[in-house]
Amino acid sequence: MRFGPTIIRKCSECSRLIKDFTIASANTVGAVCWTDGKCYMPMLPDELWFVKCPHCHTLLWIDEQEEEGEIESLSDSSGPYKDAEQYGVPELQDYYEELNKDNLGKIKEQYLRLRAWWAGNDSRRDSSEKQALSEKEIENLQALDKLLDPADDEDRLMKAEVKRELGRFEEAEAMLKEPFPSDFAEDVSFLRELIQRREPFVEEMRFED
Repeated sequence: MRFGPTIIRKCSECSRLIKDFTIASANTVGAVCWTDGKCYMPMLPDELWFVKCPHCHTLLWIDEQEEEGEIESLSDSSGPYKDAEQYGVPELQDYYEELNKDNLGKIKEQYLRLRAWWAGNDSRRDSSEKQALSEKEIENLQALDKLLDPADDEDRLMKAEVKRELGRFEEAEAMLKEPFPSDFAEDVSFLRELIQRREPFVEEMRFED
């Protein structure tokens, strides 16, 4: 992996400086992915869109913050941008808070609902004692389901997973009946098996070599 230039942005709330890293090249070696679509890739860091200011902790859309300049290295702590800090990662409640705002638009709403889903599932990923979905998680998944387009193969697969985690197994299975492109075959097979076993929790995607 190789980082590209780091963009320096100014927080619209406190006017202090935020580092917004870019990636010049990367790969997916060592990736771990789960059924809800979240992946951990050690050689491909997650570039966030919705972030938390590291100074005042205001929730921000990073691309909407004024650009002040660039530095070549993420770790550069000298020069005019020496006080800049890397943005923070929002928590589950932060996504719910932002979703309460009006006029988000479909793209932002879908991003927030997906990230809220992932954040809620984080405690279940490597736990043998998985907690049932909270009322807010159920409401979020029901809203996300309505935003997803069943005519899009990726969205249809995600709808199947949403319905599985909601315990609506027959509806989840119905989402998988229409053929998918061949590169979806392993994912569809893995998800179908979980549905048949009536498993409602997020699972790591494991495939035999």
